[in-house]
Amino acid sequence: MLIKRSSLVKKVVLALSCFVILWNSISFGQNKFTFSAFKNEKNHLRKAKMALELSAEYVRYNIDSLKILAEELKESSNKNAFTRAISCRILGIYEVRKGDFSNGIVLLKAAKNYSLSMQDLELLTSDMNELGNAYFLKGDYKTAEFYYKTSLDIGEDSPNETDAFLALVNLARIHILQKKYSEAKQELEKYIFLATKNEKWEAVANAYAVFADLALAQDNYELAKLYCEKSFSASNKTIKSYFYLNALTNKALVYFLSNEKKLALELFQKILRDRKTENIPYKIFDAYFNLAGYFVESDKNLSEKYSDSCLQLAKKQGLLGLELEAIEFKIDELKLMEFTDEKAKLELKIRELENKNKKERDKLRGELISGNIIKKKEINKNSLMLFAFFSALLFFMVFQIRKKTGK
Repeated sequence: MLIKRSSLVKKVVLALSCFVILWNSISFGQNKFTFSAFKNEKNHLRKAKMALELSAEYVRYNIDSLKILAEELKESSNKNAFTRAISCRILGIYEVRKGDFSNGIVLLKAAKNYSLSMQDLELLTSDMNELGNAYFLKGDYKTAEFYYKTSLDIGEDSPNETDAFLALVNLARIHILQKKYSEAKQELEKYIFLATKNEKWEAVANAYAVFADLALAQDNYELAKLYCEKSFSASNKTIKSYFYLNALTNKALVYFLSNEKKLALELFQKILRDRKTENIPYKIFDAYFNLAGYFVESDKNLSEKYSDSCLQLAKKQGLLGLELEAIEFKIDELKLMEFTDEKAKLELKIRELENKNKKERDKLRGELISGNIIKKKEINKNSLMLFAFFSALLFFMVFQIRKKTGK
């Protein structure tokens, strides 16, 4: 998560919460299959389901394997629509993580269209969440928020109980960026409660990391430190080895906020080396940003160097939201005012992107209503309003009767 970009001294970057969104997968369960079993499977339907399970693991720690998985599945994709949809989904997730948003979003929408046509609420919940992830990384937070909310709406009726809160932590991250702190707090509390209830410790650790980001956004460093410690504690309950770097980042931040700067620096430098080996752009950005924030008070030149790396990477990968954060860091923390015009142009570009995607949001909402996917929820809302009205009316009538009778 990214450390808060503040003008105060403590402004390192937590490299967990900003992209916690990318750790939400279709399943919180343990993977039951191996790649070799998947490769040797002859039944197309079973093979697609195995690919779905494997992709939930690979998206966390082995992004390049997603492409291999999708290509292997694609060989049998002409056999049925389900297999083709899963292949599109997996390849779409891969393309988005690697920065090819145009192709990735097209593939994810193809998968979403299949889920919608089949009214598969479990797959559709996850597809919406993944599209939210894509638009988040692209920098269109308004469209990302729409997809996360839609994922939650659909997830309430999904047979998988974890779908009801799958996108909550992602939505909270959006609300932190929008400075809707009370909403983010409520979403994170609900997410942690449900994830703890289901003993999903990786999810709990992620949520506490976002909570730390929320505390940093409000300049509450002691609370941020506490949440980092809680995140680290929860991460120790998971057996997932790929969660190591995320836990290590939390540990580095605890050191930093405890003024143990040397230990923090050693960890941040190690994390950068390991993130480069992983070769996932947004995670490398986080690691650079950690170090830019670390050196902002002690070595402006070194801080500028790391922020340059952030900016170049974000531009190359088309990560508009992160590009804006890198520019804001240069202006607010390094006082490089020559970036002011560049910031204004980028903000305009993001607004234009959000407006352009409004038609897409409206069209999808119409499809969901016509397919009776979210109509039920809207009726429920109306029912609740009617219930509240008649309850208030009944209370008023009882009150008037008691007033007249003196009881």
